[in-house]
Amino acid sequence: MKQISQIVMMAATVMLLFTACKKDKTTEEETPTVARKYVLIIENGAQSMQPEATSTYNAFLVDASGNVTPATGITWSVGSTSVATITSAGLLTGVGTGTTIITASVTVDGNTYTASVPVAISIPSIFAVAPSAIIYEKGGSLQLETVYFSPTGGNPNYTFTSSNSGVASVSSTGLVNFVNTGECTITVSADLNGNPQVIVPVLVIGIPDVVLPVTRVDVTPASADLFRNETQQLTAKAYKSDNSEVTGKTFTWTSLDPTIATVSTTGMVTPVAPGTAYIQAFTDGIIGQAEIIVNPDTLVWITPFNTSIPANGSKQFVASAYRLTRTTSTPLTGITFHWEIPTYGIDIFDIATVTQTGLVSMKSNAMAGMMTFVTAWDQAHPNNGSVATIMVAIADDCDCGAGNSDVASINVSNGNTINMTMMDTPLQLNVTALNSTGGTVANPALVFCSDNIMVASVDSEGLIIPAGEGTATIKICSGSYAEKTITVNVTLF
Repeated sequence: MKQISQIVMMAATVMLLFTACKKDKTTEEETPTVARKYVLIIENGAQSMQPEATSTYNAFLVDASGNVTPATGITWSVGSTSVATITSAGLLTGVGTGTTIITASVTVDGNTYTASVPVAISIPSIFAVAPSAIIYEKGGSLQLETVYFSPTGGNPNYTFTSSNSGVASVSSTGLVNFVNTGECTITVSADLNGNPQVIVPVLVIGIPDVVLPVTRVDVTPASADLFRNETQQLTAKAYKSDNSEVTGKTFTWTSLDPTIATVSTTGMVTPVAPGTAYIQAFTDGIIGQAEIIVNPDTLVWITPFNTSIPANGSKQFVASAYRLTRTTSTPLTGITFHWEIPTYGIDIFDIATVTQTGLVSMKSNAMAGMMTFVTAWDQAHPNNGSVATIMVAIADDCDCGAGNSDVASINVSNGNTINMTMMDTPLQLNVTALNSTGGTVANPALVFCSDNIMVASVDSEGLIIPAGEGTATIKICSGSYAEKTITVNVTLF
């Protein structure tokens, strides 16, 4: 697994073979059909995109000699219209988040041919997974790779799960095995605050009905991340259905999004702008695909990234910018940030304000558990920005009880301020209750409570458990006789 300051090349393979639709056996016996001559190919391959983004899909027919015929009269459909919609012309629009399957269907000489590809519609996460969408042949395997976007170092742990291990299984390290034809999703979860996830759609395919001179094109590397001052040479090889290489083939190289990355006639990729582009190599009607991630060369980071503030409370946020290279993240100075919290014009939802110095103030009527966001971006380069989440803090119901009248003071040997990270194990407070002469009280009847359990909670024995970024005040009391407060600061790392 990788972090943004130590990004290395990522590997992934996307193969584009599609199975023509088979008719029911009974129908075939009763009414012989014309021999099948083609395989239908969707040239876009497996993709990921953001909500409201658009992409135009195209498809063509390939015969046994490798000749390509434009497919006309295609019927396009999408598995879930709550995730994306597609027009009769193949224009796909993301309308929600999730994964779905795009299917093309066309009838030629009495035979109906279909092809399907997966697409993922998602909001960018704090980490990325490559490949972001997969088409693969039954029996193969593929290693997923992750990139963690943080200038602070440290690597989260990831959990990989498959929605259908009968189609594709995944190991604890992200190795995907393609078991049977069908579709499923791989969910990648990081042990970070908020439990962020990335979902990768998977389509496992079989061998086409029509024997083609080339059945597979592999592009190497199949996935790569680049900074804008770098280039990447891609190579392509063609294979028969028996996995033997077909030599002497000439490949046509195409970028599906030249605003992100361009490719030369020899397969040299040049980054243009941050984002993801798919580079394709084409020969004899078969496409091989590589996923190119162009990393931002500037990263804006808001501290704290995820925190909570009690009603009527405030917290100072700080935005920092970093110049990124493959091995370093160098702080940038002299940047003026614009701060903003979204407003909705409804008092119950407009729960906080922010100054242009990053000071966030929670309104007195903010209800515990509600959430908002604060954004900061470079005024000179508005595309360079970041967002942090804020929740209204939930406090313990702090009842100090009857207490013990012998308690005159409370001493905490851990100190008045405790600094922890979200990865730390729980911390035991070492507390002593003292009488008026400095002696220890045997049964002090102490009560422990936190004013922000979303940052740090404390149990009845004084065990502090970090929960999220921010600051919490731990109160220790014995009735009305004595009280002690300590400050707990929790950071991500």
